[in-house]
Amino acid sequence: MKILITADWHLGKRLHGEDLSEDMHLFFEWLLKTIQEKQIRYLLVAGDIFDSSNPPHEATRMYYSFLSKLTSLQCKAIITAGNHDSSSFIDVPKEMLSHFNVSVFGLFPGIENVEQIFIPLKDDSGNEVAVVAAIPFLQDRFVRQVGEGEGAKEIAEKIKQGMQKLFSQIGDALKEKYPNLLKIGMAHLHAQGTEISEADREIQIGNQEGVAANDLDQFDYLALGHIHTGQAVIKGKIQYASSPISLGFTENKYNHKVVMLEIENNEIKETEIRVPKLRSLYQVQGTMNEIEAQVKTLKQKYTLQVLLDIKIEEEKYESTIADRLVALKESLDTDGSMKIINTRIIYKDKTAARFSSTFNTNELSNLKPMDVFKTLIQNRDEAEQSKLIEKFIEIASDTTQE
Repeated sequence: MKILITADWHLGKRLHGEDLSEDMHLFFEWLLKTIQEKQIRYLLVAGDIFDSSNPPHEATRMYYSFLSKLTSLQCKAIITAGNHDSSSFIDVPKEMLSHFNVSVFGLFPGIENVEQIFIPLKDDSGNEVAVVAAIPFLQDRFVRQVGEGEGAKEIAEKIKQGMQKLFSQIGDALKEKYPNLLKIGMAHLHAQGTEISEADREIQIGNQEGVAANDLDQFDYLALGHIHTGQAVIKGKIQYASSPISLGFTENKYNHKVVMLEIENNEIKETEIRVPKLRSLYQVQGTMNEIEAQVKTLKQKYTLQVLLDIKIEEEKYESTIADRLVALKESLDTDGSMKIINTRIIYKDKTAARFSSTFNTNELSNLKPMDVFKTLIQNRDEAEQSKLIEKFIEIASDTTQE
């Protein structure tokens, strides 16, 4: 029996305003073909189906279109919500989707009803060979008890303790109910020691500092979502699937993939399958002269248009820079193979501050709260900055939770 694991689709994602739906459309075409060719029986999607809790119509349409095509391949899907998803939005069509062999889990039912997230997996002969614990993103109320006057460090420690206890309880319940089956977990969280990309949220409610690998080791295999790099937490046992496409400029270098599990003779064999690269995301940095020269050397290697992030760094203010940047954008628009979607102009001479600022070419919607806050306190000493950032995280955590 074969199982395919993926995560972090982020349908509806816009990178500095640029729509990435075409990237996902091509990925879905490839995924359906791969499922058919590899004869995949189960597809596990470990959270962050959508990029926001209120996804745009096109993203929702793409989601259901994919699921309808998946059912024709006789492949069953198990889908859990991530921190970007609305648990209720994922759960609403639960009953309808169950008729199409799609199981969705938006909200964790609580440890007293934990058996609701256990799904036995059957092979082609109808024999139960494994069981999945489909754990959606765990909100604070399932993990910790709130105490008055707690700071960010106290909250993070309680979260770690709560996650350790909860995963232990889930593992114990799974072993008690299905002692003879292979146990596969799927969850959406931040495990300790993993590399964070720009597209991963800096403030992760419910998992601020990361969960220890030993606390997660309750299954024969654990498939994770949330960290976009496809990295192992415990080799061959706890694995992030990776996002299928590059969702930020720092992800351009990642080898995006899905993970295939083959179950035979009560053993699990893990294989990584590379997702074909669809477009390049380049960050170009330097003086205006250097950037103009670098851009000329770039080529469109893949199917979709190249997207560029331009950071201009000059010693002193130069009035012609803005006009040259506009001319560069226009020349690329005419060619069509590349597009500049984000720019910054930075002058090292502080007296030029009245002419430009770090955020003057960024759209407000693209700025992250933490980035703005760090800019506001950049002239404070390091000790004060550290305390202020800790307080900011605490306030942002409380606000987001409410």
